[in-house]
Amino acid sequence: MSHSNQPEYFTINSVCPHTGETTAIGIFEDMDAVSYRLKRMYTTCGDEYRIECHHLSTAESEAVAYNEQVVSRTEYKRKEAEKEAKLKEYDEWKGQIDYEKNLEEAIESHLETKDTFHMDQAFEKAKEAA
Repeated sequence: MSHSNQPEYFTINSVCPHTGETTAIGIFEDMDAVSYRLKRMYTTCGDEYRIECHHLSTAESEAVAYNEQVVSRTEYKRKEAEKEAKLKEYDEWKGQIDYEKNLEEAIESHLETKDTFHMDQAFEKAKEAA
């Protein structure tokens, strides 16, 4: 058994070869009961049967699972909202850094294209002229 605290029940379903519709033959307590029921059935070549295992669940266990799921979803939504806020903040910070970098590059390129005034060169020219 895969669920130690829940009983397993088995069903036999007959599958129609023409339409694919299923018909429940019965619900059984264990695989022994399933095998004896299959032995009793009249079958022909091409008949298809499906044996399925089901776990009996109580309202109490389903309520506990539901509450855990609600808490998990709420926590996930909170974490996703927090992640989105941090991502937005990072994008804004990254945008500001890119803006400052582009501004510095623009200033540097502007300064490279303009001749700057140097006092020492001006004094030398003034001495030569005098």
